[in-house]
Amino acid sequence: MNLTTRFVDSFSLTDDLLTQIIQDKQTISLSLRQLSKLHHLQKMLEEFQFLNIVYSDQSRVRKMMLTRTKSNLNLQQQLCYQIDKKIEDFMNLFKKLDSILFYTMNMQLMSENCLEFLQQIADLILGSPAFTVIYEINKKVNGMSTHIKDIENAYQKLLKFKESTNVQGSELDNIFGTNELYVYKNKYSYLIYDVKDVPFKAFPDYRLILDQFISLAYDFQKEIYDKENLVSIIRGIKSRFIKNSTRICQEIIRQQVTEVLSSQCWIEMPDQIQYMNDLIIDQHGHVVLPVKLDKKIKYYIKIESPNIDMITFSDYIQQLWQRLTYQLKDLKNEEFLKQMLEVNSPNKLYIQLDGEGNIRYQSCCIPDSWYFMLIKGGSLEDLQLEQVNKQSLIQKMQELKSSAKGAVSVCQICFGDKAVDVDLFAKRNEEDDITDYYIVFNAPKKKFEDDHRISAQMSSESKLQELSKAALINIKMEKLSKACIVMREYLKVNLTDEEIIDLLKEKDVLKEVYNQQSITDDIRSSYVMEYYKAESSKVMRDPVQRSQQQIIETEITNIKKFDLYTLDANDISNLSDYSFDITVVQDKHEQLRYTWALFHLCNFIDLYQINKEVFYQFTVIVQEKYSYRQNPFHNFDHGFTVAHACYYIIKSKSMNQYFDKFIQFTALLSALCHDIDHTGRNNHFESQKLSKLALRYNDESVLENHHASVMFKILQKEKYNILSSLSQDQFQIFRKYAIANILGTDMKKHFEIVKQLELKLSKLPDEPFIQKEEDKKFLSSAIIHTCDLTMQSKTFKMAQKWSNRIATEFSDQVAEEKQLSLPITQHFLPLGTPNFNQLLAKQEISFIKFIVKPAYDLTAQVLQTGLEVPLKNLEDNLKEWENYK
Repeated sequence: MNLTTRFVDSFSLTDDLLTQIIQDKQTISLSLRQLSKLHHLQKMLEEFQFLNIVYSDQSRVRKMMLTRTKSNLNLQQQLCYQIDKKIEDFMNLFKKLDSILFYTMNMQLMSENCLEFLQQIADLILGSPAFTVIYEINKKVNGMSTHIKDIENAYQKLLKFKESTNVQGSELDNIFGTNELYVYKNKYSYLIYDVKDVPFKAFPDYRLILDQFISLAYDFQKEIYDKENLVSIIRGIKSRFIKNSTRICQEIIRQQVTEVLSSQCWIEMPDQIQYMNDLIIDQHGHVVLPVKLDKKIKYYIKIESPNIDMITFSDYIQQLWQRLTYQLKDLKNEEFLKQMLEVNSPNKLYIQLDGEGNIRYQSCCIPDSWYFMLIKGGSLEDLQLEQVNKQSLIQKMQELKSSAKGAVSVCQICFGDKAVDVDLFAKRNEEDDITDYYIVFNAPKKKFEDDHRISAQMSSESKLQELSKAALINIKMEKLSKACIVMREYLKVNLTDEEIIDLLKEKDVLKEVYNQQSITDDIRSSYVMEYYKAESSKVMRDPVQRSQQQIIETEITNIKKFDLYTLDANDISNLSDYSFDITVVQDKHEQLRYTWALFHLCNFIDLYQINKEVFYQFTVIVQEKYSYRQNPFHNFDHGFTVAHACYYIIKSKSMNQYFDKFIQFTALLSALCHDIDHTGRNNHFESQKLSKLALRYNDESVLENHHASVMFKILQKEKYNILSSLSQDQFQIFRKYAIANILGTDMKKHFEIVKQLELKLSKLPDEPFIQKEEDKKFLSSAIIHTCDLTMQSKTFKMAQKWSNRIATEFSDQVAEEKQLSLPITQHFLPLGTPNFNQLLAKQEISFIKFIVKPAYDLTAQVLQTGLEVPLKNLEDNLKEWENYK
C-alpha cells in the first residue's frame, strides 16, 4: 500500500469516526494539541495536492478544525488585554483602600465631607459612587442618598414591592421600574445602588461588606464620627477582599471570557470534577482548560465555544496565574505582618515610609492628646513634628542608610507629664539597600528627668536584645519558625532559625521554646491567628519578581473582630429600650458587641482614646471572670444589665447637671464590673465561712471590695488597660469614683443611701445637692446602687426571669450552708419550697415596696428625668406579683 492510499484511508476512518461522534454514536475526548497536529497535517496535504481528495470543504475533519482551532488574533489580544486590565484594577483597589484608610486616620470628620467620603468607599465596593441607604427606627424612616430625593416614597415602594412579590431574600430587582438599580436588603435596612458587573458579588463575604457600609451611613446620618470605628470597618473590608482575592480573580477571568468571546464560561474546582491534565474537548463539545501551579491543578476554565487559539491562550493563563499567585501571597503576608503589629502593640504607632520618604502605612490614629504631632499628607515632609525632633529623625535615616544597622533610637518626645520614645527600623533587600523605614512611636510613659533607656546611641547588641523580646511575643501566637521569619523581616538578621534561637538563648531572652508549642485559648481569642500547620513555616522563592522569604498559606482570620465594632439600626433600637434583655443573646461575641456599643454610643471610646483591640480583650476577660463559676444570677448578664441601666440614664442626659463626661464614663465602667468574679454567695456567707476574701477584707463589704480589686488588677495589665491614655491625675479620680461606686452596691448600705438622699432632697432648694466633691462621689455611687436594683424595674417577664435566677442562687447557698453546718439564712427561699410561687411573689412585693421603689423614687427626684419608664414598670410589676399571691 502506497503512502497516498494510507493517508486517504486514515482520513476516511477519521471522517467516519467524526460522523458517529456528531450522531452521538461514539464518545471521545481529544486534546487540542492533537487537533493542532491534524491542523499541521492539513498544510502538508495541501502541498501534496490531496486537498480535493480527502480535505474538501465538506470534510468533517476540516469543519472540526475550523470550529475548534481557528485563530482570531485580534479577539484573543482583546481578551488578554481586558483580563490584565481588570486584574490590575482589582489589585489597585487595595492601594485605594490604603489611601482611604490613611485619609481616615488623619482627616477631620465633619458632616460636610461625610457624604463624599462614603462615595469614595461606594465607588470601590459597589462600582459606582451613587447609592441610597434607607432604614426605619421606631417607625421613623430616615437615610441618605446621592440619587434619590424622596426617601419616604422610596421606602414605601420597597415595602410594597416586598409584599406584592412575597420575596424574603436579601436581593430585590427592578424596584423602581428600571433595571438600572440594584437593591440589597439586610434585616432592617435597604441599600440601593447602580448595577455594576463587579466580580465581588461572587464571594459570600460581600454581604458583610454591604452591611458594614450601611452601618457607616447610619453613623454618619446620626453625626457619629468615630475614627477608630471607621478604621476598623475599612480594615475589615480590605481583609475580606484579601481573603477572597483568589475567587475574585477567577471570577474576573470568567466574566471577561464570557463578555469578549460571547460564550458561556464556567470555573470548576478539582474537587467538583476531574478532567485530564491537558486541554481537552469534553463530550458536550466544551473546551476545558486546566490552570496549574507547581504542576498541581488549581481549577478548570470551561468554555462553551471558543473561537481563539486555545493553545496560546492556555499558556497565557498559566503565566498570569503564576504571577498573580505570588502577588496575592505578597499582599497577604504584608497584611498579616501589619495586623501582628497592630494586635501585639496596640499602644504603639507605626509609620512605614518607602525609600523615597512616602508614607505607605500607619498603624492607628494619632491620639488626640499627642499635640506634638500631625500628619497633613502622604510624605515625610508632611509629618509635622518639632523641628529638633524632625531633624533628628532625618539624621537617623541617613545614619541607617550609610551603615549596616537595622535599628536606632531617634529621640524622646515629652508632653505634659508623659513621654514617647521614638525608634527607627530599616527593612533591607538582598542587596542590602533600604526599601522601607518603620518609625515607631512607643506607648506613652511617665516622664523621668533622667531616662536611661534613651541615649545618644544605643549599642546594636542591647538594641537587638530588646527588639528580640518584642518579636518573641509571636512565639506565643504561632509556630517558632514564624517568629524567626518576623525577626528576619524587621531586624535584617540574616541567620537561620537555629542561629536565631541560639542567639536569643545566649542573651537570656529565651529560656526554652518547643517547636510544637500549643496555641492557648487566650491567643485564639485575639482573632488574629488561630491554627497554623507545620508546613506554614516553609520559605519559598518568588521566581517572577524577586527572591524573598515568604510565609506560605497565611490566613488572615481577624475579620471577626471587625464585626464586633459595627452597629445597625436594630442595635440602636434595642439599646434604647430600657427593658432590653441581654439574656436572649446567646452568642458571647454578640454580647461583647453590645458591650462595646454602650461605650461607643456614649462616645467614650473616642473621647478617651480606647484602643479597640485592647477594649475587646478587656471585655473578654471581664466576661470570663463573670462566667466561669456559672452563677445563675451574678453573672455577665447581670453585669451588662446594670451597665445598660446606667447607659440609659447617661443617654437621657439627666446626669449632665451633676457630672462631666469623665465621671459618667467611670460610672458606666464600674457598673459593668460591679459584680465581677462574684462567688455566687453573699457577704454574710463569706464571713460565716471565714473565707479568704472575708479574712482579707475583715468582713467589711467583702465581695464589693473583691470586685473593685479584680477590676483594677485587670486594668494593671497592658493587654487589658483601656485607661492607658489617662493622665495620672485622671486615673486617681477614676479610681476614687469607681471604688465608691462598687462599694455602694453593698446592700448593707442601702438604707444609709436612702436616708442621705432624703436628707439632701429635703434641703432643696435652699442648699444645692452638690456642695463638695464627696457629695458628687456619693451621688455617683447612689445612682449605681439604684442601677444594681434594676431587675424588678424591667418588664414583668424579665423581672420574673431574674427572680427565678436569684432564687436558684439562694437555693445553692442554703445547700452549701447545710453542708458546712453554717447558720441557715432564714429569709432565703429555696426552690422546691411548698407554695413557692406565692411565697416568691410575696417576697418580691416587699422587695419592690421597701427596697427598689424608694431608691428609684429618690434617684428620679434628683435626676428629674430619665427614669419614667422604670417607675411605671415597678407599678405594673407590683400589680402582676399581687396576682400570684
